[in-house]
Amino acid sequence: MHILSQYLMTLSDPDGLTRTLGAVEVCRDPSGRMCFSVGNSAAVFRIRHQGRIRSLRCYLRPQRHLREIYGGRLLERELYLYTSPDSGVWVDVVIGDWIEGEDLHTAIARAATEGDTRRLGELAEAFDRLAAPMVADDRAHGDLKPENILVDAAGRLHVIDLDASFLPGMKGETSPELGTAAYQHPARTAADFNARLDDYPAALISTALHALTLDPTMWKRYGKADALLYDPRRAATDPALCETLGLFETRGMALAYRIAQLLRAPRPELPDLSALLAEAVRRADRERSEGVRNERMRAAEQNPETVGEVPESGNPPSEEEDSLPELYAEGGRWGFRTRERVIIPPLYDNGFDFTEGLAAVLLGRTWHFIDPQGRTRLSCRGCQAVKPFREGWARILRDGRWRRINRAGQEFDI
Repeated sequence: MHILSQYLMTLSDPDGLTRTLGAVEVCRDPSGRMCFSVGNSAAVFRIRHQGRIRSLRCYLRPQRHLREIYGGRLLERELYLYTSPDSGVWVDVVIGDWIEGEDLHTAIARAATEGDTRRLGELAEAFDRLAAPMVADDRAHGDLKPENILVDAAGRLHVIDLDASFLPGMKGETSPELGTAAYQHPARTAADFNARLDDYPAALISTALHALTLDPTMWKRYGKADALLYDPRRAATDPALCETLGLFETRGMALAYRIAQLLRAPRPELPDLSALLAEAVRRADRERSEGVRNERMRAAEQNPETVGEVPESGNPPSEEEDSLPELYAEGGRWGFRTRERVIIPPLYDNGFDFTEGLAAVLLGRTWHFIDPQGRTRLSCRGCQAVKPFREGWARILRDGRWRRINRAGQEFDI
C-alpha cells in the first residue's frame, strides 16, 4: 500500500527516479499545483514526456492482471517511490495518452442545467455507440460510470480506469471490486465476474441520457453529485424511473422504454441489451443518413442547375425494401419482418399490420401509429383501443366512445 503524499513528494522532482522513461515533468496549473486526479486504486498525473502531454497512472494499492489489461503500457518497477525522505521502493506505473476533456457526469450536469437538449441528445447517441460493442464482446470494464468516461472537444467518448476489467482469461475468478453502487445492480457480488458486468450500468446511463434529452428538468429534481437519476436499490418504485418509463411510453420511444425496463431485472446480466443498443445505433445511422440526403435535396432545390451533380445516398430500394413488413410475435412481444429479415424488432405489447403506410402498436398502455422504419408518427394517449387506417382514417376508443383520427392526429366524432 502506498499513499498519495509519497507520490507527490516523489514526482515534485522526478529527475533520475525512472528506469526507462527518462525525463518526466508533472504539469502544473496556473497556481503551481500538480495536475492529477485520485480514484479508489490509483492517482493519475498529467505529465510532459518527450514533448508530449501524457498520463502517468500510479497505484495506491496492489492490482492484479495489470499486464493483461494494459499490455505494453504497464511499466513494471519503473518509478522509484520515496516512502520516506531517505528510502523508497520501485513501483509499477501505467503510461498512456492524456485525453483532454471533461468527465461525462460533468458534461451531463452542465447540459441538463442549461436545458441544452441538443447537447444531451448528442451525448445519448455517443454513449449508445460506445456501449453497444462493450456489452456485445467477451470482456467488461467492471466499473462503468460517467466519471470513468471522458468527453473530448469533438464529442467523442473515451473509457478510462480499466483496473477492474474482466478479460476471457480471468474466467472463474472473483471480481476485484464491485463497482460503484449508484450504477450497479444491487444483486451483484464478487462471484459476478464475467463479460456481462457492463450490462446494468450501460442500461442505466443510456436511460438517464435519453430521459434528460426529453426533459432536462429531471436533473434538478433527481440528479445527484455522485449519481445520475436512479437508485438501483429501489428500481421497482424509484420515482425517477417511473417518470422515465412514462415519458418513453407516451412518446412511443420503444427502444428506450425496453432498455429502461431492464433496470428492474432480477439479475445484473441483461441478455436483451446488446440487441437493443445495436438497434439504437442502427437507427441513429439511418437518421443521420436521411438527414444528409435531405440536406442535399434542399440544396438541389435551391440550386436547380446542380441537380445532376447531387450524389445518391445509398443504393436504390429493392423490391423487398419497398414491400411492407408483416407483424410477427416473439417472446410475448410484437415486431415486423419480411420473409428475409427483421425490420422492426419485437418491442411492442400488441399491434396491427401496416395499412396505408402506418401500423398501430401498443407500448405499455399507450397506442401509437408507426411507419415502416419504426418511427412514431401518431400517439394516441389515453385511448383504450384503436383500429387501423382505412381510406385516410383510423378509429380510436376514448372514454368509451369511438372517434376517428386522420394522419395529422386530428380527432373527430363519428
